[in-house]
Amino acid sequence: MNSRLLLLYGRRKTGKTFYVRERAEYARYFIVTKSRRLIDITTREEIREQEFRRLLPYLLRQGERIVLDEFHRLSDKTFSLLQGLSGLGSLILITSTMHYFRSIVGKNSPILGLFELKNVSLVDPRDAIVFSNSLGFKGREMLEVACLVRESWIVPKLERVKGDIFNSLDEELRIYVPHLVGEVFEEEDIAFTSRYSGILEAVADGRNSTSEISSYLFSLGLIEKDNPGLISQYLKNLVETGLLVSRLVFGKRRKAFKYRHASPLIDLAFYMPSLNQMLERVRERFLRARLPTYMEWFFEELLEKHFGMQPVKIAKPELEVDIALADFKKIKVVGEVKWKENVGERDIRNTEEKLGKFRDDRRIMIVPEKDVLKREPRGIEVWDWRDFIKVDASLKSFKSSEYS
Repeated sequence: MNSRLLLLYGRRKTGKTFYVRERAEYARYFIVTKSRRLIDITTREEIREQEFRRLLPYLLRQGERIVLDEFHRLSDKTFSLLQGLSGLGSLILITSTMHYFRSIVGKNSPILGLFELKNVSLVDPRDAIVFSNSLGFKGREMLEVACLVRESWIVPKLERVKGDIFNSLDEELRIYVPHLVGEVFEEEDIAFTSRYSGILEAVADGRNSTSEISSYLFSLGLIEKDNPGLISQYLKNLVETGLLVSRLVFGKRRKAFKYRHASPLIDLAFYMPSLNQMLERVRERFLRARLPTYMEWFFEELLEKHFGMQPVKIAKPELEVDIALADFKKIKVVGEVKWKENVGERDIRNTEEKLGKFRDDRRIMIVPEKDVLKREPRGIEVWDWRDFIKVDASLKSFKSSEYS
């Protein structure tokens, strides 16, 4: 937060506003409404954009740090003014839309190159572990809670129900997630068509390639041909808005990607829409059944950040592993996640055989606790919750206010 000119961007409800309000020092904080009026959150004063343009030079000349939240709603005249005043004062801009972000910082933009850019996506898995641990969670539960609280909006609920969070997500899955997704598309100025909804359902159902998603949409009559080219822009938009994650398929001549949901909670809401008509205990059972998959995603992103490498999916079925990290077009780290109460001889042998094909790479097996293993696997590191606490030791200065 030391940058004089900073632009924060990312999907709605990822904690951008609270991050700035809790961690940054500023003199004035303005929220821009859809009608292009600006509200000062301290004084609750509402002013018109024209009045703000007269006020802004004065504030910046005083050396004050100003925050403009949802600044993309302002007009071109104000953007040009920001360019002209770039040598004065300090400014933080916040936006929840990638659609406008691309045009604002793109070619011919009046503020191109002036601001340091910071993408605020889901909470860093390492921060989530430290936060979960700070609430008193230990062992398997600590990591499972960390997986969920990457969606920072779930934290107030967690702090109320503590360890019962997995039995308490009825309203969030049934009402909040659909509303959140709708808000994302509204901010992006993209109509939330049945095609987008169909893609999100297809991906939640395990269809993670463009051909599989295309076939699914065609079977529902949502596209006129079973042609992956018809959905490429839709997939690109979903990735850029932060709803989907794409992973490069490693080992193919033509560039190809596999897709999954970025958020476990959004994935679950689209996994089976009819869950919205079911009892809460049924939804809780589905969440528990999906947890091993969500923990794979969690550890993939954690190791990606820890090692500073690119997560990829391996093209050859005989080499498919839960986690593969590449550096300079070479696989360097591979991992298998065994999120079970007991990991028996068969699981251990299969992991040894699978990871043994990567002789020159770092091989990691992730389990909730090391004592769930019947025996220690040969030639493979075993990591459990204690190891992840050690990995994140440098984050002990983390403040839970980031989750406010």
